[in-house]
Amino acid sequence: MNKSLTFLLTKARENKVFLFLCLFYFIFRLISLTKLPIFNDESIYLDWGFRETHRAGFLYYSLYDAKQPFLMWIFGIMESIISDPLFAGRLVSVVTGFLTLIGIFKLTKYLFAGKTALISSFLYTIVPIFSFYDRQALMESSVATIGIWTCYFLLKGFKENSLRNSVFAGLVLGIGFFIKSSSFVYFVSYVALVLTYFLISRRTRIVGNLLVTLAVFIGAISFLIINPQFWSTIQSNSRYTLTINEILNFPFGQWFGSLSANAQICFFYITPLLFLLSLAGIIIVLAKKDVFKNLFLSFFLFSFLVTTLLVRIPTDRYIISFLPFLVIPASYVIISVLNKNKFFGVIFMLIIFIIPFGLTLLQVINPVNYLLLTGKYTPFGNMSYLQGFTSGYGIDETVSYFKDISKTKSIYVTVGENTGNPESAMLTYFNNFPNVHATYFDSRLLGPDLVSLDCFTSDSPLYFVSRDEQLVGLDKFLQKIKTIKNPYGVNTIGIYELKKNCKGKTLKLQVRST
Repeated sequence: MNKSLTFLLTKARENKVFLFLCLFYFIFRLISLTKLPIFNDESIYLDWGFRETHRAGFLYYSLYDAKQPFLMWIFGIMESIISDPLFAGRLVSVVTGFLTLIGIFKLTKYLFAGKTALISSFLYTIVPIFSFYDRQALMESSVATIGIWTCYFLLKGFKENSLRNSVFAGLVLGIGFFIKSSSFVYFVSYVALVLTYFLISRRTRIVGNLLVTLAVFIGAISFLIINPQFWSTIQSNSRYTLTINEILNFPFGQWFGSLSANAQICFFYITPLLFLLSLAGIIIVLAKKDVFKNLFLSFFLFSFLVTTLLVRIPTDRYIISFLPFLVIPASYVIISVLNKNKFFGVIFMLIIFIIPFGLTLLQVINPVNYLLLTGKYTPFGNMSYLQGFTSGYGIDETVSYFKDISKTKSIYVTVGENTGNPESAMLTYFNNFPNVHATYFDSRLLGPDLVSLDCFTSDSPLYFVSRDEQLVGLDKFLQKIKTIKNPYGVNTIGIYELKKNCKGKTLKLQVRST
């Protein structure tokens, strides 16, 4: 016990700067974590996560939309532990972002040096686009983690020629594919780099290690690939990626457009000076012709290129998971400048740091101004967080309204059979909330007898939440009691109740929560 404590204290002293960076990371990521309201896709994933972990027979529910369930399960478990579902989901991404931070530190230290590793960890913390997706209940932060750690085990496997690293690589890649299909890009890069290194080194054991990785990968995703729903919906990923036939037609115009778009995303969201410094670092490292450093860059550049060629409509979300590696070559350049001239190097470093730090600080303190500011400079701004039905503005007010009126009585909060905001958000916030029972209420669920009805009644007060004025065929049964407007757009959320003093043929609703 004493030896273990001594070991831990020694390690803590050796890595006290890194421990401080870890603390800084969590402060930067956790402050005002739920200030930006729940986004459309967050609502969906958190709702699915709760169903999959709390409803019998729903374990693979998200596969109906070709979304792998692993991260949804984590969301659902966290929603059971933390009462605020949005904080619970976003905390998962904060943790996976922290795993990326540790991976960047270890990978950089393995390839370069400790000081470079510290700088790269700090840069990851302050770059706006990494901060943004580490603070969202989405999959992008987790996929970034998969890439960094896959590369780490890949390079360790080459240097140490150990079977253990091949096992870890297969496990990480399997978890990645269980999270999101785009992680398969890292699998392709891994296989391509292993085969390339085999041709360079002619070490036959590398092929054996690759087979181990493949076996572990298949084992990790076995419960996914034996599910018929996975195979019946996987082709719907063509909504986001080009099909094989489309790729074989060599759409050079589209590829050039995607490359241009991704370059703009990198330039503005990595921030201009830091992105240019990353490119300079890549060129300098490649020029040194160090095999392992070049393999590291090849792994991520190849992944970036494959993603660029496959994506149907480029957005920052599709590319973000393949960008964290850029802080490593940028850090290498910064340390090189510091080593040549400390005074100039410190000034240079501060100039590089100030813009990403300022933007990320703005993002944390005032996300609206951050989105409005970045939206001015790039067409790839995240304005859907402010405008349109995907925006979460109005959700908090709606939730607060129902929480207030349910303090003394049990109520039903119903929504149309749609996916997204505000419907999925209502289900998410009231999935496990006392006195509020959330469920669907839609003409499509009531059958042809609906036309003969004039009124509905229920044992407890029943409310309907609409997206704009969409009443899903229930117009004659509902009356509006409140409209909540999005302050940054034209969309509204409507709150309705069953018509009072209604006369005619009446049906008493038997309502059950989802």
